[in-house]
Amino acid sequence: MTTTDSAPRAEGVRWDLSPLCASADDCRQRLATALADCHAFEDRYRGVIAGMDGAELAGALAELARIENELGRLHSYASLRESVDVTDAENQDLNGLMERSMVEAANALRFFELEWLELEDALAEQLANAPEVADDRHHLLSARRFRRHTLSEPEERMLAERSPAAASAWQTLFGRITSTLEAEFDSGDGVEPHTIDRLLACVRNPNRDVRFRALDTLYKALGPNAPTLAHCYDTLVGDRLAMDRLRNYDDPMDPTHLRNEVPGPAVEAMMSAVEAHYGLAQRWFRAKARLMGLDRLHLADQYAPLGEARQVLFPEARGIIDASFRAFSPSIGDIAEGFFADERIDAEPRAGKRGGAFCASVAQDAKPFMLMNYTDRMDDVMTLAHELGHGMHFTLSAQKQTALSFHTGLALAEVPSTFAEIIAFDHLMATEQDEATRTALVCERVEGSFATVFRQTVLARYEQDAYRLRSEGTTLTDDRLSAIWVERNAAYYGDAVELPDGYGLGWSYIPHFISTRFYTYAYVFAHLVTLALYARYREDGDAFTARYLDFLAAGGSAAPADLLLPLGVDLADPACWDPGFHEMERMVLRAEAMAGA
Repeated sequence: MTTTDSAPRAEGVRWDLSPLCASADDCRQRLATALADCHAFEDRYRGVIAGMDGAELAGALAELARIENELGRLHSYASLRESVDVTDAENQDLNGLMERSMVEAANALRFFELEWLELEDALAEQLANAPEVADDRHHLLSARRFRRHTLSEPEERMLAERSPAAASAWQTLFGRITSTLEAEFDSGDGVEPHTIDRLLACVRNPNRDVRFRALDTLYKALGPNAPTLAHCYDTLVGDRLAMDRLRNYDDPMDPTHLRNEVPGPAVEAMMSAVEAHYGLAQRWFRAKARLMGLDRLHLADQYAPLGEARQVLFPEARGIIDASFRAFSPSIGDIAEGFFADERIDAEPRAGKRGGAFCASVAQDAKPFMLMNYTDRMDDVMTLAHELGHGMHFTLSAQKQTALSFHTGLALAEVPSTFAEIIAFDHLMATEQDEATRTALVCERVEGSFATVFRQTVLARYEQDAYRLRSEGTTLTDDRLSAIWVERNAAYYGDAVELPDGYGLGWSYIPHFISTRFYTYAYVFAHLVTLALYARYREDGDAFTARYLDFLAAGGSAAPADLLLPLGVDLADPACWDPGFHEMERMVLRAEAMAGA
C-alpha cells in the first residue's frame, strides 16, 4: 500500500495477492497438481469408507483437508483478481478455468461425502465419536442433515457439470453490469463518472439537492439495464427452484436454514418480531423529519447526516481501528494490523472493481483478504471495522479448527463483524472531539441498526415473494420485481417516508440476491444477537472478552445455539431478541427527546 496521509479515497491501497500465488501461470500449474491429488484421493478411498476405523477416517479427513485448503487458496486467488478488475481478459480466463476445475475437483471428491451419507446412523455415530476425529465430529454429523436432499453420485456429477452455465455465468453477467456501470454526476467537485457505490455514498451528503439528484441519477442509470438484471435473477431463481424440487426441499429458504444450522420456525419468528416493531422505525423517521425541519422524510433524507461528520482519510481510519480493537483485546489488534501490514486490503474505488465490501477467508492455512470501496466517510470506518471483524473470526478459528470445521453458517458469521463495528463506535464516541461528528455518529448508529434489522428483513421478505411468484410460473420481469419491492418497502416505511418513483429499481443492484439466496436474514440474526452480547460485555468486562475470543476460535465446531449459550444467549428462548429491540427503542427515545428540544 502506497497511500499517503493526503491521498483521497484510499488511493493506492491495493492488496498484494502474491502470498496466495505468484502469478496466473503459477495458479494454473498448482491447480493441475491439485486436480491430480483429487483423483489420487478418489483412487485411494473410493468404496472403503464403510470399513474404516477411527484412525483411518482421521487420515482420510486430514488428506481431504489438505486438498481443500489448496483448492480454496487457488480459487480465492482467481476470484480476488477478478473482483478488482472484472474487465481484464486474463482474469476472466483464469476464473473460467477455475470454475471448470472446481467442478472437476468436486466430482472427484464427491464420493467421500456421499459414502459418508449412505452409512447407517449407528455406524456414522460410532465413527464420529472416535477420539481420532474429535476435531471434526460436528462437521461429520452436521453434514448428515443434508442426507435426504442429496442425490446419487451420477446425478450430483451432472448437476455440478452444468453449474457454471446455469448459475455462475448469470452471476458474472450481473457483476459485470453493476461493477462497470457509471453515470456522469456532480457531487460538488465538478462533473465526473460515478459508480453505483459513489452515487449511493452521495445519499449521505449534507446537501439535500445532491442527495435528490444522486438518487435520480442512479435510477436513470439503472433503468436501461433493469430488464437484463431482472433476467439474471429470474434465471437463477428458476434454476434454484428446479434444484429444490429435485432435492426434496419444501421451502426455498430450507437450504439456507440448513447451512446456517438455524431452524426455519426460529427464523420466521424472528422476522415476524421485527415486522411487529416496524412502528418503532417509523417513529424514528418522524423524529428525524422534525430534527431536519421537514414535514415528512423523503427516501433521499433517510441517511442524511444530522450534523456533518468530518472526513476520515484511510491512514486515520487505520489508527482508529488499531486503538479501538486493542482496547478490547491486544490479540484482536494484532490480527487487524496484520491486514494493513501484509497488504491484504484493497480499498481504492475504481472502475471495473466490484462494489460493496467483503472479507474472504481464503483457506484454513492461509490468511484472509479484504475488499472495500473507501470514500473517506466516517461510515467507511464502520465498514472497515465490520469486515475486519470477519477477519478476526477467520483468523482465530483457523488457528484452532481444521479446514473442515473453521467455517460457520452465514447467520453466526455476521456476529463478529457486527460486534467489531460496535467496538469501533464506542471508541469513537469516547475520543471524538468534533461535536458535529459525534452527532452524526449517534444518528448513523441508530440508522445502521435500523437498516440492518428492519431493512434486511424487508429484503428477505422480498425474496420470499419473488420465489413464490416464480414457483407459480410467473416470470420475474423488472416491472414485477419493482412492484413487490415497492410493496414490501412501503410496509416498512409506512406514511413516514415518501418514496420516489424510481425506487422500484432498488432491488436491481443488490448482489446478495444473485450470489446467495436469503443471505440477508443472517444480518438480522447477527445484529440482534450482537446487541445482546455487547450488553453482556458491558456488564462482565474482561471476563466476557475471554469467553468471546473462545467463541471466535470455536469456528464451526458446534451448532450456533451451542456456541452462543456460554455467552448468555439462549436461542430457544423467544425473549432472546428482546434486548436488541429494547436497545433500539432507547435510541428512538433519545432521538425524540432531541427533536422535542
